[in-house]
Amino acid sequence: MLLYTLRNLFKAPMRTFQLVLGSFAVLILLFAAFAFESGMEKSLQVSGDPRNVILLGVGSEESVERSEIHLAAVPSVETIPGLKKQFGESAVSPEVHYNTIVSLPSLIDSEETFKETQAMVRGVRPAALSVYSNVVVTEGQFPQSGEILVGRLAGKRMSLSPEELSIGKTIRFEKQDFQISGIFAAPGSVMESELWMNLGDIVALTRRDSISCIVVRLEEAEFSDIDLFCKQRLDLQITAMLESDYYKKLGEFYRPIKIMAWLTAILIAAGAFLGGLNTFYAAASTRCAEFAVLEVIGYSRMRLGLSLFFESLFFHTIAYLLAAFVALKFFSQIHLHFSSSFFHLAIESKELLHLFGVTVGLSIIAIVLPAINILTPHLRESLRD
Repeated sequence: MLLYTLRNLFKAPMRTFQLVLGSFAVLILLFAAFAFESGMEKSLQVSGDPRNVILLGVGSEESVERSEIHLAAVPSVETIPGLKKQFGESAVSPEVHYNTIVSLPSLIDSEETFKETQAMVRGVRPAALSVYSNVVVTEGQFPQSGEILVGRLAGKRMSLSPEELSIGKTIRFEKQDFQISGIFAAPGSVMESELWMNLGDIVALTRRDSISCIVVRLEEAEFSDIDLFCKQRLDLQITAMLESDYYKKLGEFYRPIKIMAWLTAILIAAGAFLGGLNTFYAAASTRCAEFAVLEVIGYSRMRLGLSLFFESLFFHTIAYLLAAFVALKFFSQIHLHFSSSFFHLAIESKELLHLFGVTVGLSIIAIVLPAINILTPHLRESLRD
């Protein structure tokens, strides 16, 4: 019976191709939805280090970009005991997070013009490297005044080529030119899409006397120690949050976007699946006499139903393998960003297993109506037809 099933699939290659194509459209949309959610969650998880604590302005726990802390709070935070020490200095990183427009020079008809693009700029001090253990300067050096350090994926976020953001190139920020001093990597985190510059420069250019946050790295101290410090120093107007909890909360903020992505994928996939189901039903309906003859020569209706299931499973499995190949090969090259979040689509082994289960489920659903139409009529009626 299995040999008969396989031979029957290749008797009508065009029909098989249409069924595989319809199933592929369904599965690739589901792969995209899984990859979107997985990529966002993975990026936010990697960005949040459980040994880092973010100090934010009271009432601004939802967004570091809206937070404000007075610069006078930094020396007080540096005195907290139990923080990581490097070269005798506490691992304390005062920062400014600024989502803004930057310009890059380009030549058009031998005239220099500036191309504007959106970028996430982070003002930092050298101590940031002791706070963020996953950040590595791969080329060049940490920025001094008048310089900018570029994240490895900043070009993708800003829709620029690697050559336009190479060392020595110029970026205009707040009407002042900055030279790119180096490239840094922070595998999997949102920081890879940012521009880092000297904290003093960004504070001066944006005319502010406050910073967005202070990030500290724990060593002997615990989160409760930092939290107690914030509650005791009411004059500083700051609150503490684990970096991992902050990005987890940010993930909850993006939940409506995830739901919308899933609804869109499911609605389009449902349309494609119904189209494929109609094709399979029409193809199976023309085989009533064929199945009646098979029943006459000794095949039971159970075996005929299994034959239909194997046909459905065969083309759904081919579609699954094609969709998995496309997802694994190309999805990692697709990058998306929402506000401060930046990530690429990602497919992991658990998504592959889940979608194979969906594939088997679709194979069963696809044969229900054709099986009822073919196998429920009396044998005499099927032979007469």
